[in-house]
Amino acid sequence: MSLNEKTRPRRRKHIAGYSASSSPHSRDSSRNSSSRDSRAGSSDSRSKLPRAKRISQAVSNLDLNALKQLARTGDGLQSIRLRRRAWPLLLNFRSLFDARDRDVAHSDEKQVELDIVRTNLPKSTEYRKDEAATKKRQEQLGVVVRTVLRSYPWLGYYQGFHELSLVFLCVFGSERPATEASKMVALFFVRDAMSSNLDNVLLQLQLLYALLKAVSPEIYAMLTELDVPPFFAISWVLTWFAHDLDDFQDICRIFDFLIVSPPLQIVYMAAALIKHNEKEILGCERDFAIVHTTLAKLPQTVNKWKHIINDSFYLEYDYPATKLQHMANCHLPKLSAINSYEATWKRLDPAQPREFISLVPILNNCHPLVSAPTSNAAGKKGTSGRIVENRMARVIDLTSTAQKARDLALQHRWPILFATVASATMVMYAWLLVQQFQLHP
Repeated sequence: MSLNEKTRPRRRKHIAGYSASSSPHSRDSSRNSSSRDSRAGSSDSRSKLPRAKRISQAVSNLDLNALKQLARTGDGLQSIRLRRRAWPLLLNFRSLFDARDRDVAHSDEKQVELDIVRTNLPKSTEYRKDEAATKKRQEQLGVVVRTVLRSYPWLGYYQGFHELSLVFLCVFGSERPATEASKMVALFFVRDAMSSNLDNVLLQLQLLYALLKAVSPEIYAMLTELDVPPFFAISWVLTWFAHDLDDFQDICRIFDFLIVSPPLQIVYMAAALIKHNEKEILGCERDFAIVHTTLAKLPQTVNKWKHIINDSFYLEYDYPATKLQHMANCHLPKLSAINSYEATWKRLDPAQPREFISLVPILNNCHPLVSAPTSNAAGKKGTSGRIVENRMARVIDLTSTAQKARDLALQHRWPILFATVASATMVMYAWLLVQQFQLHP
């Protein structure tokens, strides 16, 4: 079902400054429960059970819809203990069971070590109180990041990825689950940043300005008048605010929301954060340096991130990634994490891991996009990369079509056998295509 076919929630006159009772999640009870993966379920206040109990029950019952709703609303998943149980489900750890860790060193490991040595643990974590514990965490962090890069050598390290991994390490407390979480985020959420350059990230920042033009034209006019580039938000996008915040509970609350949202959600959060502080920004002296500094420090001024999260939820609903790219006349590659989200991540079903076993080799063959040649001297390599990219695009289309066919069959109550056979046939054909260009790139 397309977005336009869904029942849209009632719009607010202003994005910021609304009461808690008017949050998007509390007003979505009339929305079709299947829309957007049940992203805006019933209000938390309707349940008599304590929130922690509901989270625990959702994990025990493998109720992902309820768990995702809890991760998006209110205080999120509340505690490290509950996140250790919930995040593996929300990040589909079992979907990487056919991946293999490699012992071959990655070319970026030297930079990884330099960054980790300079890394400080979040102030509000218990690990920072002890120097020996801090050193141990840094050693473990090195193992986590190196393992991710060695497992997928076509991914490139960027400065800031280690801060994402550090959050997972501080939550899980050990290397293995932190590595699995980092792998899933690297493959499906921040893959666009893990190339030889940050071109696709800069395109995402252009989308941020397009969003500001729509929701806060005064701020957009101010930024364009002063020629302020969106670089103030680059650490927000690359580290999910982990680089900009000291309160570990706030960082975890943001991660709760982002791991159950599309990869571009961080850009909507950036726009919501700016809109939320519109009065302060417009009151700044019209000076490039002052405005840039004010914007860069915005995350440190937030008291309640749930308001920013609620605002960004509505922004993503009203301006989904495809629409936003058209508005900005700025189009990310088809195989970017943003545009392949529907055909990859949203098809990962922990209840049916066998059906999606081909997703890992599919992503492994996205590396021509990640490592595309930047000069004509690449010759045959560039041609080969384009051929594989075109084939990958067809596979992405095919797997997406298979999912839509199955959903349509179930929606119209066609025989389950027909739906299963149709879906299995399409996925098998996609698998054969993958094998073909693995052998003949």
